[in-house]
Parts: sequence; structure tokens; C-alpha cells
Amino acid sequence: MEIRSILDITNSFLLQQVAPKANEIDSNPQALYQALQGLGKLGLLALKTDKQLSEATFGDFQELIARYSGALAFVQTQHQSAVGMLVNSDNSALQQAYLKRMGNGEVLIGVGFSHLRRQSEPLTLAVPVAGGYQLDGVVPWITGWNLFQHFIIAATLPDGSAVFGIVPFVQTSQITFTTPAQLSAMTSSNTVSATLTRWFLPQERVVSIKPPGWIHENDKNNILRATFLATGCAFAGLDIIEAAKENKSLPFINDAFESLLQELTQCRTLIREAQQKPIVIAESLQMRAWAIDLATRIAHAAVTVSSGAANYMHHPAQRVYREALVFTVTGQTTAVMEATLQQLTRSPIQNKEFQPQMDADKRGYSLLYPRSSAFIGGSKLEQLTRSSIQNKEFQPQMDADKRGYSLLYPRSSAFISGSKSSVIHLSHIIDTDIPQWEGDPPVEFETVAELEKDGYYLRRFSLGEHSATHINAPKSFHDFGVGIDKYPAESLIVSAVVIDIRAKTTVNFDYTLTVADVLAWEEEYGEIPAGGVVLLYTGWQEKWCDKDAFFNQDAEGSLHFPGFGSDAVQFLLDEREIAGVGIDTHGVDSGQDTSFTINRLVLEKPRIVLENLTNLDQLPPRGVMLAIAPLLLEDASGSPVGVLALVPGI
Repeated sequence: MEIRSILDITNSFLLQQVAPKANEIDSNPQALYQALQGLGKLGLLALKTDKQLSEATFGDFQELIARYSGALAFVQTQHQSAVGMLVNSDNSALQQAYLKRMGNGEVLIGVGFSHLRRQSEPLTLAVPVAGGYQLDGVVPWITGWNLFQHFIIAATLPDGSAVFGIVPFVQTSQITFTTPAQLSAMTSSNTVSATLTRWFLPQERVVSIKPPGWIHENDKNNILRATFLATGCAFAGLDIIEAAKENKSLPFINDAFESLLQELTQCRTLIREAQQKPIVIAESLQMRAWAIDLATRIAHAAVTVSSGAANYMHHPAQRVYREALVFTVTGQTTAVMEATLQQLTRSPIQNKEFQPQMDADKRGYSLLYPRSSAFIGGSKLEQLTRSSIQNKEFQPQMDADKRGYSLLYPRSSAFISGSKSSVIHLSHIIDTDIPQWEGDPPVEFETVAELEKDGYYLRRFSLGEHSATHINAPKSFHDFGVGIDKYPAESLIVSAVVIDIRAKTTVNFDYTLTVADVLAWEEEYGEIPAGGVVLLYTGWQEKWCDKDAFFNQDAEGSLHFPGFGSDAVQFLLDEREIAGVGIDTHGVDSGQDTSFTINRLVLEKPRIVLENLTNLDQLPPRGVMLAIAPLLLEDASGSPVGVLALVPGI
């Protein structure tokens, strides 16, 4: 695959499949896994096997992914690191067994060796034994639980060197894992700790043995590698600022955007030039710190232009701000920490004796002016865009031949929350392993055309009308009922409110919404408007990836999950004149209701019944608009459906 092709294919995939789901990918492991598999289907998960791929191009690839999803960038970086270790391994059997399958996503492998950076006593020890090594100890940080099948572990040998080997990423009697950590960002990455007790690592599973201090030397040689995650995050923030610039028409936002874009261009140019030269550690550390500083300032600027809406968990500015936090400390060493703090605490008016190096190779400006986090004066956006290194005479160089792609790939503002609204997917991703009602036809995909063979890629798929996130039509439950194809388009654009009953469902799986619940909600948020849909947030969306928990079937075959109560629904239909209901379980009827009472009641007319919704946690209690898009299957009893929620900004 040619370099330009790699970047173009990656950008196209990210725009179509990742950008619209970035918030979901950040919080939902299944969505993150699907995104990883998407990269695998494009053959993009083992780029380190391509000897002709430059470090700069790999950085461009990483930057693109970080621009659209920090969680996807972070997790696939772990996998690509494992690929790189196998590529450089002397174990040809492991290479043959894994590398091709790692490239297409058939096998996903993480890494667990950051603990080697610690200066204290080793956390994981290896003792040579017959046929291999015995491992004991703790690995404090491994990303990818239930995403990766294996991970490469590192353990310290008696002589101070480290053995690296592939171990299973599953619970055993000798390897145990904690529950995923409650992180503030990228929670979908499922980061855990592992404890090994007398685990036997056979010689044939050994990737390599590295000398004492290897990781510290490796860090020195790769100071700039992580900068592309930070600059990708910076681009994500610029996308939000650009959308706000277009929506709000305030000249100072445009000024901030242009200033930050210019500085980011400078930073990226210097980093790419540095990659072509012998490593100068001090300069590399300064550039790494600059990229981190830029990511955090631009993310802060994105929050600033988004106003109060940025405080919503579902807002892209909120996510990008948290991603900047993660990329600040990704692969952090003591030297990187020091350089970052120096960058954050210096002022552009300090160090008057500092003389910029007018090196022609550096385009006539110094590598760094120090910068201070203290305000020197001016507006908030002026402070965020005032760089300690910025040279106003610098003109961005847009040489596509040199960098392999233009500075900014175009991106649709539909994916970015400006001041008008945020757009949130309320539909689950469809795969062959989704929870399904007993008796429903299986979900099937069949490839009928291959890109390399036919010039395009195409699949056939089949599933039931009531599978995945779906809408029910009156024909499902009434002889006189119409099919889904008879619903007028205007009836599928509706307002919605969200009633959160998780406090009840956590103690009573069979709980059903009551009239008292509705009135209590109205006491706090106001009367439910006529013509809208009532969405019930039970917390069941979190169980989607666990079929047994989702249906919660007991030994007698009865199902236990919450739903709407008939009295509450009758009240909502008669007194509030709602247009329909929706829920994050497999049915608006509770698991104990085998007569489908609620469906029959609501669908006496062509109203809306939505089931298997997700991301209800990202919606405010009221003020939401829904765009509901079923497949117009002729005379259908229902249809899988795409549901988009439009949440107004503040």
C-alpha cells in the first residue's frame, strides 16, 4: 500500500466510521472494538511490518487517528507497539504466527512494560527455569481488557535485564486482573492491573531479552514519537474552534483559530525536520513539551468557545480536553515531565538575555521561547493563543510532497459540536454477536465483492426486523396495524425527554415506570410536552456486551429487566399526549410482561416505540430532538433504526 493511499484510506475511514461515534468510542468498549476491527479490515493494524514506511508517515497516521478519536489512537498505539516488538524479534515462529493476523485485526495484542521505567525495586520478576521463565509480581497498567487477546509482558531478570513474552489477556489461576480502572478519559480502553503467581513463560513465547536500562535508552531515542498524539488532539480542538467560528461569527474566535493553527503548523514542521536529523535530546524534549502545551491550550480554547455546553459529558470539547490530559502523560519520563513543566511555567517576557538561534535550517526562528501559565493581559482567548515560541512572520509551508499529506484534511462540521447543537448516536453498532430475543433470526454478513478483486467492497447482511436498536410498527401487535413504511417522514423528527430510573432498577431488576415517577420528574424539570417521545434510561445499555446480563434469565426461563408500567404509559398517552416511548432494554415491556402490554397500548396508533437504545447517559433530561431513520421495508413490522439525538448548546 502506497504512503498516500494509507493516509487517504485512513482519513476516509475515520470521517465515515469514527468521527460520528467519537464520544461513544470514548466510553463504550464495544464501539472501540468495532473501530479497531475497522482499521484491521483495511490492513492498517501492523504498519510496522512495512520497512518502507517512514517514521514521519507513521506519525501522520497516528496524528490522524488522534484527531478523530483519542481512545482509538491510544489503544491502537499499544497494538502497533506490540507489532514493532515482534518485527524486531528473533523469534521467527512468533512472527509467522501473529504478524499477519495482527495486521487484519484477527489477533489484537497489547503491551505491559511501562513499569520498567520505575526507579524502585522491580514490580515483576523473572527467574530462569527449565524451558523458560517463571514470572511473579504485578503489572500495574495494561490497556485493552476484553479488547486484546494477549499482551507482551516484561519482567526483570536477576542480572537486571528484562525478558519480554506473550501471555494471555484472560483470567487464570496464575494471572489475575483487576476490574477496569475508573479513568476520567478513554474509559472504553479498559485499563487494568495484573498479578502473576508462578506463571510459566515458555521459551517459544519469548519475544526478546533486553539489557539493563533498555527502556530508558529507548525513551531517549523516541522522545518525539508521542508528539503526534498530542498534535492530533490539537487538531481535534481546532476543529471545534473552527465550527464555533462559523456558527458565532465573532472575529476574535477567527483570530484565535488562525493564531493557533499557525503555531501548530510551526510545531509540526520542526518536529518533522528533527526526525530527519541526529537526535538532540534537549531540543527533542522542548518540542515534545511544546506539542503537549499546544494540545492543552487548544483544548482549553475549544472549551472556551463552546461556552457552558462544554460542561456536558457528551460534548466534544469535554472529550478533547480530557484526551489532552491523557496525551500529556502518555509515555511520560522524568525528563519529559521536567520539560513540560518548564514549558508551562515560563513567560514569553522572561529571560531577556535569551537570544534566538537564527538557524536557517529552523526557518529563522528559535526552537522555544519559554511560556508562563500566568496571564500577562488580554482576553482569555488571547492568552490561550499567545505562544512563547510563535514568530508572526512564519508562513506555514503546505508542501504535500514533503509531508505526504496536506496540513488539514477536510472535516465535516456535522461531527463537531458548535454553539448550536451536539449530535449523538443512540443506536448500537450491529454485529453478529448482539443480544437477540429467542427465536429471532441471526445477524449474518456475507462478503460478495472484494476491493482487490472487484474494485469495490460490498457485503450482504440479514437480520430480523426487531433486532439491534429498532423501531416497532403497529403491524407487530395489531391485525389492523400499518407497516413501518407508512410512517410519514415528519413523524420521525420529534422532541424527547429522558427519565432516569437507574436508582430503582439497580435494586429491582423488574421495576416499571409509575405515574409517581413521571410526576416527580415533572416537579423537577417541568411538564412533559405533547407530541414528544419519553425515553426511559434504566442503565441496561451498559449490559449490552453481556447477553446473559442483558436478558437476565433465571433458572425457570423468566426474564428480568425493567420497563414502562401500563398506568404510567396510559397517563402519558391520555394526559400528556406523547408521540411514543423508547428504552435501553430489549423491550418497552418489562421482562416479566409476556403479553407485550406496553407495545400493544402505544401502537394502537402509528406511534413510536424504540428499543435497545444506547448513550442515554449523554442526554440532558429535556430539550433533545430525535431524528429517527428506519429502513423503509415494505409492510414491515419494524426495522433496525438509526436514531440521532440533537442536543442544543448553551
